[in-house]
Amino acid sequence: MSRMQQIRDTWRKERRIPFPLTEQETWDFWLLEAPTNDLKKSKIKHIAKTMGIRTLIETGTFKGDMLQAMKHHFDLLVSIELDEALFIAAKERFSGDSHIHILHGDSGKVLSNLMHSVTSPCLFWLDGHYIPRSTEAAKGDLDTPILHELAAILQHSVLNHVILIDDARCFIGPNPLLKDYPTIQELREFVHSLRPDLLFVVGNDIIMIYNPLEGATNSMKKVDFHLPFDNQTFTVYGDDSDQSVLYFMEYYKGYYEDYVIHPLKKIVQPDHVCLDIGANIGAISLALSYLAPQGKVYAFEPSDVNYPYLLRNLAENHITNVEPLQLGIADRNGNIHFNDDPRGGGWSYIPHEPEAVEKSTQFISCVRLDDWVEQNMISRIDLIKIDVEGSEVIVLESALRTLKQWDPDVIIEFNPESITENFGRHPLVLYTLLEKLFTHLYMFKRDNTVVKVKNYNHLLDEMKPFHADLFCTNKTFLD
Repeated sequence: MSRMQQIRDTWRKERRIPFPLTEQETWDFWLLEAPTNDLKKSKIKHIAKTMGIRTLIETGTFKGDMLQAMKHHFDLLVSIELDEALFIAAKERFSGDSHIHILHGDSGKVLSNLMHSVTSPCLFWLDGHYIPRSTEAAKGDLDTPILHELAAILQHSVLNHVILIDDARCFIGPNPLLKDYPTIQELREFVHSLRPDLLFVVGNDIIMIYNPLEGATNSMKKVDFHLPFDNQTFTVYGDDSDQSVLYFMEYYKGYYEDYVIHPLKKIVQPDHVCLDIGANIGAISLALSYLAPQGKVYAFEPSDVNYPYLLRNLAENHITNVEPLQLGIADRNGNIHFNDDPRGGGWSYIPHEPEAVEKSTQFISCVRLDDWVEQNMISRIDLIKIDVEGSEVIVLESALRTLKQWDPDVIIEFNPESITENFGRHPLVLYTLLEKLFTHLYMFKRDNTVVKVKNYNHLLDEMKPFHADLFCTNKTFLD
């Protein structure tokens, strides 16, 4: 592994830099880790819509491109620019937009005064950082006023603001190019010293600070979730009406799918890298996090209903080795129709029938797993858990290169009803693909025994009257 690959790999796994960087390495790292601006714009629009926020406050106007992209999505937009030439240019650019206001000055100071006039929740896009090697970058008293900006927002009387900080990759601590940037961990500690109730999540080069369940507390339920070993317990939140996960946790006195979780203790090693595809509110991710304390878990959950609870549960249990991703895995990259099942988020799915597509409740962002692995420079995968309510085939089909390269074990739900009704495939298609990819197929039975699957009919017979959870491997340690 090259030195830069090691830097990027450590950053993506741990949000830290493994050793001091040279000036050139710092610059190269920033360039290599920069996502597309379209992705950031999409994130702002999505959060504003989800949270019902109509006011955007930006620090660091620069040339006004973010304001231009957002001006039709908010009732009021305010932006602060330090550089006088850029401020004048932005004032002229938006002179015809009465709902856009450009302020001049150091955002660390101007924002504090602006907050006196704020009376309702706002979405803050904090991008007033000084970046060297740019002829148009302006620098105030500090390289970044981020701590002053955060203090003004977090100590404000309105408690449910949403804060997005751009350029997360710049927050690596003092470096040859910038002296005043805190680390991600220092930022997290600062936020929680003022507002310990807020979530702090890093993804796609954005730091997100907010309470994703604001307004949902009346329907929220808290339960204890026990692992079937080591007397380990987590606090888990979910919707009070959920019949798919919380209902069963309560019914089984805090246990959930222990016939799947118990074998994980033998399968998962402390340094394993795991993917939880269809993470829901995070039960399996929490178990994997506990079993792989020196490893990493990537938790994929696309649903607007489930994802906030996943974030809450990771934060509530102080989990640092799970990275939540609001993404679905499918056979193509882009937005796909998605149905949230009103009975519970654990039964939500990607529809295939035209009438079901027409009734879909939302669009979700999806990626092919092979593309995601390549784009994120994932250097190891040991276990993939897949529970996507019928679309398991396309998850596997999107991961053929990944499966060949890393040969991970796979835990996958085999539910003929979901496969047929939700995704319009015959269950034999999934079984045939699994048989082609893996030399050993096992079924985790609900009596806590493990049965080696001989063929398709044997599986159908063994799984009656339920669906099956299969363990698929090219290793033999379960024999």
